[in-house]
Amino acid sequence: MLRWTSAVACAVLCVAICSTGVRSFAQEAEKPAVPDVGKVLQASAEAFVKAYNAHDAKSLGNLFLAESLVYDEDAKLFQGREQIVAAFAAVFEANPEIRIELAIGSVEAIGPMMAVETGVSTTTAAPDAVPERSRYVALHVAREGVWKIALIRDMPAEPSSAERLLPLAWLVGEWVDESRGGRVSTVCRWDDSRCFLLQEITVHRAGRSEMKISQRIGWDPQAKSIKAWMFDSEGGFGESLWTPTAAGWLIKATAVQPDGASASATNFVEIDGFDAYGWRSVDRIVAGELQPDVEVRVVRRPELPPASE
Repeated sequence: MLRWTSAVACAVLCVAICSTGVRSFAQEAEKPAVPDVGKVLQASAEAFVKAYNAHDAKSLGNLFLAESLVYDEDAKLFQGREQIVAAFAAVFEANPEIRIELAIGSVEAIGPMMAVETGVSTTTAAPDAVPERSRYVALHVAREGVWKIALIRDMPAEPSSAERLLPLAWLVGEWVDESRGGRVSTVCRWDDSRCFLLQEITVHRAGRSEMKISQRIGWDPQAKSIKAWMFDSEGGFGESLWTPTAAGWLIKATAVQPDGASASATNFVEIDGFDAYGWRSVDRIVAGELQPDVEVRVVRRPELPPASE
């Protein structure tokens, strides 16, 4: 259902650029700045809520620029005041008891005539219905001294799986670490959906054949945690839960060895800038036996200079 919850709070995510007949920034800049943009946008949000809860689509439309854009949670675009008013009217016709509340999170001024607002909107289709929440971002623009809505973008209340992984985006690239037992090379990339990070790990062991490990890192909506699934070239497999810490990440890992033995460990990742991190593995138990701790430093492999012609 098109809720337009963000529309209220985002009350004005402007698109003044590319509109016909728009005055130049230099001309607009000559006008005195609004004393308190936060109060102005709060008043706009209150006007939006009042018109929405009165199911007054026309009054809602008057809060927007004639050329405004509105994107709903499904990224469907409504372009121009006429389409926006029609969309609100359709919502009110389908949901005669619907109401909305807005909670502004932040307001950032961009010069004297533009401001970005973010917040959360809550709509209730009927008195006994479960409220639905969404996040929004709005751009407000001052035109002829009056603030109007130019652009609104609604987003799901909960971050997407791809957004959940952004704190691990720094892992993308090639890495290498060396220890007494050998060398480990890792290549990490996003999958096509950007909902998972894919790691291809090669373990070079002295006097033994290489072992390949494939690991997929993603968001587990049931565990409410970042989770990794691992499979190695010798038949072993495992999984781990990742929890952010002040220094980096705490990783609780369990695995099944090729011979059927269980294994577990607690791993710590301590980030050292963008190009290095420490890896420490403790409480390592394999087949019921405690193993020595392991600690290595992992560094990003530098890019090779382009080959000379």
